[in-house]
Amino acid sequence: MKIWRMAGPAALLLVAPAPLWAAEGSVLSINVGLAIWTWVLFLLTLGVLSWKAFPAIAKGLETRQSKIQAAIDSAREDRAEARRLLDEHQRQLDQARREAKEILQQGREAGERLREEILAQTRKDNEEMLQRARRDLEREKGDMLESVRREAVDLSLAAAERLVRETLDDDANRRLVREYIAEME
Repeated sequence: MKIWRMAGPAALLLVAPAPLWAAEGSVLSINVGLAIWTWVLFLLTLGVLSWKAFPAIAKGLETRQSKIQAAIDSAREDRAEARRLLDEHQRQLDQARREAKEILQQGREAGERLREEILAQTRKDNEEMLQRARRDLEREKGDMLESVRREAVDLSLAAAERLVRETLDDDANRRLVREYIAEME
């Protein structure tokens, strides 16, 4: 069918009236027999090409088109896969950020708890040290009072011994006590 469409304009030249062509023997003269054989060979060549070459060319073009379409489809699939992977990585990155924030928050909370525990322990230790120091002071105070009492008893006994040695009157006793107080200062 394609062949006859192409052969149509050429057939018009064969059936055209004679004045269109130049006189026989001139450079522009047409040999009808040669023209017919040329057309027959042309149509025969066109038929063979249509039968063998054009299907192979069309098949090659179709194969090329299918490869190009497959490459386009593959590129679309790859792009969709890349988009999906990018979205997945973005979700994983967001998840990792959330986890990192949670870990940091937990670390801060643990640090705050540890700080509070350390402060509480320090306060407790300070209170215990203060209690120990108070007990030690009380014990030393008691020891000192006991020592002062012993000294006072010793001094009282010494004063009494002097009084007894000197059997003196009231004036002499007062003078003796004043002297004793003066010695203590």
